[in-house]
Amino acid sequence: MPPTTPFSHAPAGTLIGPRRGASSWLSTAGTLLAVAVFIVDTFTPLQGAVAVVYLVVVLLVAAAGSRAAIMGAVAGCSLLTVASYVRGHGWPEPDAALLRCVVSLSAIVVTGVLSLRARERMATIIRQASLINLTHDSIYVRDTDDVIVEWNGGAEALYGWTAREAVGRRASELLATAFAGNRADMDAQLFSEGRWEGELIQQHRDGRIVLVEARCALLRDAAGRAQLILEAGTDITARRAADAALAESERRYRAIFESARFSFWEEDYTLVMERIAVLRGQGVVDLAAYMAKHPSFVRDACSLTMVTDVNAATVRLLGAQRREELLGPLDRFLPGSDRTFAQVLLTVFEGTGNAEGETSLVNLKGERLNVLFALSMPLGASRYDRVLVSVVDITDRKRAEHALMAMQAELAQAARVTVLGEMSATIAHEVNQPLAAIVTHGEAALRWLRRDQPDLGEACDGIERLVRDARRASDVVNRVRSVASKEPRQHVRFDLRALADECALLLDGEMARHRVGLIIDIDREAPMPRGDRVQLQQVVVNLMGNAIRAMGSVPGRRELTLRARQAQNDTLLIEVEDTGTGIPDDIAANLFDAFVTSRGGGMGMGLAICRSTVESHGGRLWATNRPEGGATFQFTLPVTVAEEARA
Repeated sequence: MPPTTPFSHAPAGTLIGPRRGASSWLSTAGTLLAVAVFIVDTFTPLQGAVAVVYLVVVLLVAAAGSRAAIMGAVAGCSLLTVASYVRGHGWPEPDAALLRCVVSLSAIVVTGVLSLRARERMATIIRQASLINLTHDSIYVRDTDDVIVEWNGGAEALYGWTAREAVGRRASELLATAFAGNRADMDAQLFSEGRWEGELIQQHRDGRIVLVEARCALLRDAAGRAQLILEAGTDITARRAADAALAESERRYRAIFESARFSFWEEDYTLVMERIAVLRGQGVVDLAAYMAKHPSFVRDACSLTMVTDVNAATVRLLGAQRREELLGPLDRFLPGSDRTFAQVLLTVFEGTGNAEGETSLVNLKGERLNVLFALSMPLGASRYDRVLVSVVDITDRKRAEHALMAMQAELAQAARVTVLGEMSATIAHEVNQPLAAIVTHGEAALRWLRRDQPDLGEACDGIERLVRDARRASDVVNRVRSVASKEPRQHVRFDLRALADECALLLDGEMARHRVGLIIDIDREAPMPRGDRVQLQQVVVNLMGNAIRAMGSVPGRRELTLRARQAQNDTLLIEVEDTGTGIPDDIAANLFDAFVTSRGGGMGMGLAICRSTVESHGGRLWATNRPEGGATFQFTLPVTVAEEARA
């Protein structure tokens, strides 16, 4: 078993000396030897330099004691030497005995001095050896036969074996060492160059594998022969696992980067960041205001932004043959009218990390592409030489959107024309009432004028009503024309009671012919409507006209009621109620469909037009039968459309 060494078993930072038992034994032996030498030198007739044997006493004490013990041994041996000389020779005289005494004293003093110096050197060595235990690295020493002779605390922590368990065992067997390369090559380099560095695969005491970054140094003797190998190791298991995870992450990133179907860019913003740092140093805190005042800064920054890598999708997107054609300043691909890069600069300046938006790119053919981009900036103080930008080409989608919008406009126009066709089918129905009123008022005016004594006042009233109905007929025609055109509706505020009175005048002849009584019940709290007055008047006239005709064949009371009030759900509710025959069950489900009618001469367009008109104002039209006979037609207008503040 090799001897124990200073840092093999002692706690770190402790000065190592002989064990307590050995120290006591050496001190006792030195004392007995000193007494024996004194007796022989003093009480025997030997004439030799017996006192020189005191050197052994000093050496024994030096091997066992402290600095004070060594000095005490030197002083004690010197006194014993002088005492023996005085006892045997009396007062000193210059003779051979005195010379032997002086030589003995000199030898004792020199031996003591050398012992003190040797002890100091040993203490320094011990302190230096103890420092090895303070390092976190594993350090152990093995001989040329691979037997471990030294083992520090770092090795204990790394491998789990204590120094007592490790010393004396072969390192390669204890640690199950495996080499990444050839063991013979490693030994050849170590013995030829005196050192070797590399990675080893070794085993912990509990069986787990540890990766060690090892550094070996060969110690030689004065003759140049190899004696010991010092091996220092650092556990890199966690680092290698992190490196492997990072490499795998980088591999996945590159695989995604290269194989993605949409465009990926890597850009270098280092020069831009330097320019921004200069601005910060100049006291610029509001970059948006600075860019507004210095518009050239944005373009300069764009030219300083370098495209460092692109994927295959980007090469296809920009019409290049090789990716190298796309590397370089970013401003080649951003049109001069671009405004999104300024937002990117604000993101960089404010450190918010991400920017996204819609912009345009110019490919190598000079074609403009519409794209969505997302840019991820690193957070905090970091390198800006690898900023990732993802780009999605939406040029085709934009074209499709524009085409769809154009198609929608055409379809809307076609829908208007279709409605016009439907309305044209019922134009006689819509205009018939004002035309009939015109004829009636014209004939009445003629009768008043043809009297022997013409009644000019009545004739004038008839002509005024004729003009009013003619204007109303014209408004109906104009509204039909506006539906076919792209003119917006004219929503105005109007008096609902005045509109009801006008409807009553228009239908006055029919109500008189069918002996129908009219009740107008408009709540004072009802909001004042706002909408297309002519269209809403047509709705009311249609509903009232249908109600009058439904009561034409009903015996008994014939009563038409027009109500208006504010409903609970903040809508304006208008009701047209009659005492007629009601709604037949066979058409109730399709009452508001086009070309559905219960009258023999009807075209079935009136209620369909009424429903589309009400719905275009944001309301709803429905009908129900009354239990006591007749029907109620109701329609609503939302407050947001119908209501005008009553203040």
